Amino acid sequence: MSAKYNLVCEQATTFNFQFVIQDETNGVVTPWNLTGYTATMTVRPFVGSNTTTLSLTTANGGITLEGISGRVVVNISSTTTADLTPARYSYDLVVNSGGTVTRILEGKFVVTGGVTL
Repeated sequence: MSAKYNLVCEQATTFNFQFVIQDETNGVVTPWNLTGYTATMTVRPFVGSNTTTLSLTTANGGITLEGISGRVVVNISSTTTADLTPARYSYDLVVNSGGTVTRILEGKFVVTGGVTL
């Protein structure tokens, strides 16, 4: 089951979000080893929409996976966020081991308007 987490992105600024994926077995918490995984984060106007507002992947450099530490880094340039229309969107972030796709996070992606663009 994915975690629910709402993100706020300020228009025309660099957006950086980091978190660690962890697993608990028998009371012991350890980070996932993300070596060999890929990740995709998709932002859409609403769940079920065919329109993609933003697509970040490990392939396009929008997401970095830090192997055995389990750390996921999402980075969006200020140039890209400047092109986003202030609004409330929906997103999810999935990781792919090559055989299993797991939704890790989902929620609202809120873009707040900027005065200095």
